[in-house]
Amino acid sequence: MSENLFAYTISDYSASAAGAIVGERSSASVDTTAVIKIYDPSNPSLLNGDAAFFNFFQGLNSRLVLRQYTYSTTNLKPNQIIAPQGTWTSPLASQTWSSVANLHTVATAGNYLYATGYDLAKVALVDMSNNAYNQTASYDFPSELAVTGAYYHGEGLVVYGDYLYVLYTCNPNGGYTPYDDSYVVQFAINATDGTLTYNDNYVRVGKNAFTLELYGNKLYVCAVGGYQNAGSYNTATCLSIVTIDSNDNMSVANVSLASGMSGDFRDITIANGSNAYILLGYYDNSYTNLVGKIYHSTVANLSSPANWTEVVSINDPGYFWGIQAEASPTRLWYVKGNNIDVYGSLPTTTGSTPTSFTTSNLAGSTGYPYINSACFIAPDTSLTAASAARPAHVAKSFASHIRLARQARELAAKLEEKK
Repeated sequence: MSENLFAYTISDYSASAAGAIVGERSSASVDTTAVIKIYDPSNPSLLNGDAAFFNFFQGLNSRLVLRQYTYSTTNLKPNQIIAPQGTWTSPLASQTWSSVANLHTVATAGNYLYATGYDLAKVALVDMSNNAYNQTASYDFPSELAVTGAYYHGEGLVVYGDYLYVLYTCNPNGGYTPYDDSYVVQFAINATDGTLTYNDNYVRVGKNAFTLELYGNKLYVCAVGGYQNAGSYNTATCLSIVTIDSNDNMSVANVSLASGMSGDFRDITIANGSNAYILLGYYDNSYTNLVGKIYHSTVANLSSPANWTEVVSINDPGYFWGIQAEASPTRLWYVKGNNIDVYGSLPTTTGSTPTSFTTSNLAGSTGYPYINSACFIAPDTSLTAASAARPAHVAKSFASHIRLARQARELAAKLEEKK
């Protein structure tokens, strides 16, 4: 039976529509036409110009949250909680979380949802037990770590064991550049009421970090290494691998590019121990095309880039770039600028042919030209899967990819103005 497998929003940056790629859970096939789920031609501003999806689990049930960023920290639009296989225009709940102005990621533990945003660098605690999704508490970037004048931004959340791990970026002089090393901060979760406690456990990872991919007892953090550049990549770009030991202490090792490689670390996804993918790339001199590659690796070789194998070459236009691998069925989702490619297997060499969704296919009758967000939709899970070491409901967020896309588009516009 076909289900909604992958959610996206497409935009002209003044208004948006929401859509889904549909296909099978039991096989790798996908329908070749995307489906618009939220759009009203008589009211095109039903969704504003910066709408985005995030996947999470409420118990065993997969859920989506749809946020609309208003570029304000006080005038907020409610977040909509949606059943992915239900009617998207009839949300299960609609709620504002005052501590999250620009939602970037969510994670759950029991009856509690945690949310963080870029603008305020706070973590909101949301009670899901009564299906109202009310915020009950808020947590700042730890004061013990904060430096006067620096800005911090919430980028990623992961629940592992009895702890919430939060990724923060840091701009030491305020504003949005330059960047200092990012932080992964550990908070203990109170199982009774979901409250958080910071116990002085953190590590520093690469600059301008934006992924927090959990596999086993490790967190994989892609770091651009600084501001995005035209015509070159950052020499400080790295993949930070955070290991959580049996005592819940963290250590970090930074992986740099091997000789002959080029590009900023832009994404990582892990399907299983034999299949991991890394996206490297940087913009050309006009910020028009991203130039780079997608590599395949085993998890064991992620710390050895010389052993990675190229599977996709990149020299394509657009600003939104991300990858998501599925283990069963085997699929690789590749958000490719303003298109989405779906590989019906997990490629290990070049030459695989994907099912491609063009901008016009994704936009349907809306005519919108830009992908603004993308999100894999996990299936409803079982008690067995929910208790596994790496539960299926650890959701991946593409929100920071949205930030990088916006920044690159703005840089392209500034470059054009100088001509």
